[in-house]
Amino acid sequence: MRVLEIFVDGFGLGIENPEINPLVAARTPVLDKLLDGHRLCGKDMLKTSHAALIPLDAALDMPGFPQSATGQTTLWTGVNGAKAAGRHINAYPTAELRQVIAERSIFKLLLSEGYTATFANAFTPQYFNLVEEGKLKLSTSTLTAMAGGVELRNLDQLKKGLSVYQDITNQLLIERGEALPLYSGRQAGKHLAEIAIEYDFTLFEYFQTDRAGHKQDLTKGKELVELLDEFLGAVLEYLPLQDTLVILTSDHGNLEDISTKGHTLNPVPCLLLGNFENLQYQGLNSIEQLAEFVLQVVRKH
Repeated sequence: MRVLEIFVDGFGLGIENPEINPLVAARTPVLDKLLDGHRLCGKDMLKTSHAALIPLDAALDMPGFPQSATGQTTLWTGVNGAKAAGRHINAYPTAELRQVIAERSIFKLLLSEGYTATFANAFTPQYFNLVEEGKLKLSTSTLTAMAGGVELRNLDQLKKGLSVYQDITNQLLIERGEALPLYSGRQAGKHLAEIAIEYDFTLFEYFQTDRAGHKQDLTKGKELVELLDEFLGAVLEYLPLQDTLVILTSDHGNLEDISTKGHTLNPVPCLLLGNFENLQYQGLNSIEQLAEFVLQVVRKH
């Protein structure tokens, strides 16, 4: 069975307070239908006829607040990144984390076993120029894909609907002068579904949520959650869900509590959609378990 993982950075399960939680304040008709109500909050597992929502601990049994580099390394290797590094690491992987990724990348493991896998995000030439100039470091997701030898998608593919930019709509690229179409969430979701149909495992990364959380911007946060809702709706409409598992998850909390600039200790969602009924997901309780869960789903079906 194919797996599409939609990774949403800084997307935790907070309290049901629309004054501080954009996930509650936003209008989300797709998620409301899936969850039988406006229920993307709280710390209890939820099962409906359309979805399973499992809260996952992101603290990784280490003191302090969870961070991106260690959380993402954990999600895409199954190795506890915080313990490997000796602490929570923000932003970019350290040498210890890069070694874990090089050895245990989910892309590397799947491709070595003969499965197909892809990273759906589009990259600009400027990104790699900045990396070569030492002005930017490779992200955890990029390193994870590269560890498996996955070909990274470009702007030409984006123009043809064969990749999706990290902001979903291309707005950021257009503002930089790129000659690209402005996509709705629905158009971009259709493109992601059409990519995912061709692979056993597909990853898409969205991190504007984490940025809005750090800025404590409730209005922007609501807009992003509503965009994600529209995007997800199209993904589900255009994928053959009878043989597809869609997972929406995150690395740590942030956006769900704009009363603070930093990350939170809230659990993150593992939202299972599509063909999930017969999967052994009830034992999931930590982001450390998700990579192995994905591997088992791809391997056994």
